[in-house]
Amino acid sequence: MMFCGARISDHPASRSSVLAAGWQATVRTLLCAFALTCLFVSTDIHAQSNSPIALASSRTSAGCADVATPDTVSLDVNRFRCLAARDQAASLRTWIESRSLLPLTDAQILSLMDAMKPDAFVEYAKSDMVPGDACEYRMFRQERISGRWSDRPDHMVVRYQDTPRKVYAKWLPDGAHAGQEILYDETSDPDSIVAHLGGALRIVSGKVAVDGAFAHTQSRHSVRDLGLQYIARTIEHDAHSFREEGLTEKPTRIELMNVHGARLLAWTWTAPSGPPAHYAQRVRLLFDLQHPWPSGEAAWNERGDLVEMIHFEDVVPHHWSDSIFDRRNPEYGFH
Repeated sequence: MMFCGARISDHPASRSSVLAAGWQATVRTLLCAFALTCLFVSTDIHAQSNSPIALASSRTSAGCADVATPDTVSLDVNRFRCLAARDQAASLRTWIESRSLLPLTDAQILSLMDAMKPDAFVEYAKSDMVPGDACEYRMFRQERISGRWSDRPDHMVVRYQDTPRKVYAKWLPDGAHAGQEILYDETSDPDSIVAHLGGALRIVSGKVAVDGAFAHTQSRHSVRDLGLQYIARTIEHDAHSFREEGLTEKPTRIELMNVHGARLLAWTWTAPSGPPAHYAQRVRLLFDLQHPWPSGEAAWNERGDLVEMIHFEDVVPHHWSDSIFDRRNPEYGFH
């Protein structure tokens, strides 16, 4: 796969028209930065150590009586350390949404991360990371299928609702499988998806089993996994496995990466093994410090091979009308 001339080996309406050339160039630049970011795994490549550098004394205040509340934008490490895990997670979201972390140094942000309780990371993923039950977003996705890394990333626009589960996705012109569309609605048919391929086969739509062999020719995942909620559930699952193994659910490594001017906070969990106990042997989430949801995710297997790399952008919460998940919607190409 080529990004910016370099081969990478190591992560309410659909705008479905062909993207303008200038916009494509911008997307390629952003994707390049993300892909290169996923490569930076050693301590000597644009990354800060996760050694804590305190903003204040590491000694907590007497009795932790004067602590920050979740709606208080307070960046005092002592106060933050005293909060319960649920309140730490809520405070982190408040700081991100108010962009209070942006002016801090890397060392200051790492001090806050060091003060987070292990289960606060899980609480954040479960309760604060996902923007509601339904949203629309664009995603670049590249995976290793049957041992082979895909040659070109998919670029998709996704409309998603978690409860009940409904999904619409269209593959955009500047990515693999351009023109393809899928629609899933568990309230009408929980076992099937409506789909059509791109190109000349676009005129033929049909139903396929939601978890059948055909549905998995392009992805290891079910269409039901396309929401950001799937990432949150994965973190919860892996945290449970870590606890059963007597290990902490806190990320193994926390760092800030600066690539092409984009500063990203990275949480990386390294597990003793991969599936089924853990989603992958190593999983990384990237945050841009401006939005609570992850800007990217990457996962590696026990051999150190990248098994997937995903980049999210243009995430917008929605309350969908019934027409959004209706195959007769005139925006869609189902026949």
